Amino acid sequence: MARKRVSHYAVFHNVDQTATVNVYYEAGGADSIRDLPREEADYIVSFLRHEAPMDYDAERGRFLSGSVEPIGEAEGGPTEPFFRLDRWIRDRRYIAEAVQWEDPGGATRRYEDWSAGEKAQLEQRYFRILSNRAPGLSATPALSTVSGPTETVATRFSRSTAWEYYVAHVAQSLVVEADRRVSWSVNGYSLEERSLLFDSRSMFHWSAPDNAYVIQFMDGVVTPGDPFRTYQFLLTANLLRPNRLATFGAVLDWCRENLIHFSGGWDTDNVFDQWQYRGFPPVERVIAGTPRSSNPGGGERHRTGGCWGTTGFLRAILRTINIPAKLETRAGHAIPRFLPENRYLSHGDDPYNALFRTMPWVSGGALLMDQAQFDAWFGAGLPHLDSIGRQVRELALVHLPYYLLRQHCEDLAAGLGHGESGVYEIFERNYTVAELEATNLWQRIETKIADLGGCPSVPLG
Repeated sequence: MARKRVSHYAVFHNVDQTATVNVYYEAGGADSIRDLPREEADYIVSFLRHEAPMDYDAERGRFLSGSVEPIGEAEGGPTEPFFRLDRWIRDRRYIAEAVQWEDPGGATRRYEDWSAGEKAQLEQRYFRILSNRAPGLSATPALSTVSGPTETVATRFSRSTAWEYYVAHVAQSLVVEADRRVSWSVNGYSLEERSLLFDSRSMFHWSAPDNAYVIQFMDGVVTPGDPFRTYQFLLTANLLRPNRLATFGAVLDWCRENLIHFSGGWDTDNVFDQWQYRGFPPVERVIAGTPRSSNPGGGERHRTGGCWGTTGFLRAILRTINIPAKLETRAGHAIPRFLPENRYLSHGDDPYNALFRTMPWVSGGALLMDQAQFDAWFGAGLPHLDSIGRQVRELALVHLPYYLLRQHCEDLAAGLGHGESGVYEIFERNYTVAELEATNLWQRIETKIADLGGCPSVPLG
C-alpha cells in the first residue's frame, strides 16, 4: 500500500462540469484525482480541510485519517459531515414520497419505511454509478418462470431480481438529479411524473397467481437492463441534448435510423427467435441489435416489439435521464406520451414508418404532437383508428417522402387513376380524393420526381 502523508491540496473546476483535486505530499511529489463529479470533489475537499493528518493511497484511491483527531486547517469552522444519501433524500420530500417499493402481496412501502439494509443497498448502487461504474446487472435478467413455447411470452421476476433492478434504476435517477447530469430537475415534477421514475410499480407489479413480479403490457413490452449502460448508450450516441424536447427529437431520429418492427406474434418461441430471450425484448438487446436464431446469416437488426415494444423502449431509456413517459392506448395500439412537456406520438411505430423513414431531412421532433392536437384526433367519441399514425401522414403530405414518390411511380406503371392509386390508399383514412387534389398533391409529386431525374432516380430511403 502506497500510503503518503498529504501536506496541502488544490482543486480545479473544469468547464465540462468535472473537477480535479491535486494532493501534495510532505515527502515531495503529488497525485491528481481527475474527472470527478463536482459534488464528489467537494466531499474530498471537506476531508482535507477538516481532517488532519490525512494520508492518500493513490493505488487504491483511498484517503485515510491518522490515529488521532487534531484540529483542521487554520481557517477553522465546523466539521462538515460526510455525504449520506439517506439524509439527502429525506431533505427532499418530493423525492422521498415518490420512492416506493411494492412488497410481495401488494403492500407498498415508502423510502422512509425501508430497512437500514435496504437503504444501504441503494446507497451502494448510488456511489457506484456516481463514480461512473455500471452496477453490473445482466442485460437479460433471470426469469422466475418461463412461458411455454407457444404461450404468450411474459417477464416474471423473483423478489430478489425485481429489487435488484429497481434499486439500480432509482440509484441512476438519483445520480442524474444530485450530480446535475442533465439540465432539468425532478423538482417541480408532479407526483405522477416522479412516481414514473421512482415507484417500483412503474416497472413491474406483484402478481399473486404468478408468485412473481410481472411486467404488464400496459407498461410497455420490454425487459429492463442495466440502467447505467442504458444511460451510457444515450451519451455515446449523442442523444442527450440541452433540453427535454431536443432530446426527444434526437432519440426519435435514432429510432428512425435503427429500429425495425419485429415479425410474427408474442409467442415465447417467436420472441426467443428474434431476441434470444424468453421474456419481453430486453432493452439492451434492442440497442445492440440481435440476429434471428432461425436465420443467423441474416445479420443483426435493432428489432422492436411494434408500438407496444417501442413505447416501452422509449420509457426505459428516457427514465435513465429522468424523463418520465407513459403508455397511452387508443384503438388497440400503444401511443407514447412524454411528460412533463405533454407531447405525444400518434403511434408507437411512427419513427420507423416507411413514410417517415424516407424523409430523413425532417427532424424526429416533428413527430411530436401537443395536447390540443392529440385531443383533436384522439378525444372521446372520435374514430381513433383513423388517427393512428396520422402525424406521419400529415408530414408526408407536406414533405413528399421517397416512399410516396415510388408509390406514385408504381401507380403510373399500373395505369391507376387517383381514386384507385396506392398514393390515395395511404391517405384515405383522413382525406378524400377531392381534398388531396385540392392540395395539388399529384402535381407536386410529379414535380419532385422530375427534379430527381425521373422514377428510376428516386432514392430508396
